[in-house]
Amino acid sequence: MSVEEKVTIISGASGGLGQTVSRVFYEAGAIVVLVGSHQERVQALADELGHERTLPQVANLVKAEEAEAVVKATVDHFGHVDILLNLAGGFAGGRPVSESNGDELRQMLDINLYTTYNLSQAAIKPMIAQNWGRVVNTGSRDSLQGRANYSAYAISKAAVLRLTESMAAEVRPYDITINAILPGVIDTAANRKAMPNTDHSKWVKPVTIAETLLFLSQCNTAINGAAIPVYEQS
Repeated sequence: MSVEEKVTIISGASGGLGQTVSRVFYEAGAIVVLVGSHQERVQALADELGHERTLPQVANLVKAEEAEAVVKATVDHFGHVDILLNLAGGFAGGRPVSESNGDELRQMLDINLYTTYNLSQAAIKPMIAQNWGRVVNTGSRDSLQGRANYSAYAISKAAVLRLTESMAAEVRPYDITINAILPGVIDTAANRKAMPNTDHSKWVKPVTIAETLLFLSQCNTAINGAAIPVYEQS
């Protein structure tokens, strides 16, 4: 199985990880729909890759109607949707629950859970209609075990795993798989800026995550509802 000519929606395409993933999938022959929150970034990436197999889209995926609009634009332009990579998300934390007013939890649920839920809900409909599809969500090592002061992030990423498992069971009859990756710390410019005194050489490289996503997008239905760890070197 190959991703060549497969229409692939990539959320978070304006971020460091998303740009690397977009390039890897494009180089593998996929048609890529570049979804981000910054027009200039997704447009620049489309300009770099070429316009024949790209479609830049700007959307706030926290809003279900904007996620629906992305999928509609994709189907209108390319005729179908084959692969969805839910990379949009974010990280926040640093306070115990006793000192939080709930804003961090709402923020993390919005950008990690609802972006994934909304785009998955929209994209799965054309996949069911064509009886084929691949979806990969982004969890975290914190999905499996929470840490002190980062409950909001852990809750949102654990919810992504439950969504993955539930949807995987729902779409099994349609030759659709829905899996998740569980990255450790990713070697992006944003993370280097946030943690300047850490050994970056041991962090997970974006290309490693891209290769894992490529594998899950090409594998058969034997892998479905799985959570694949992609951790940094110890």
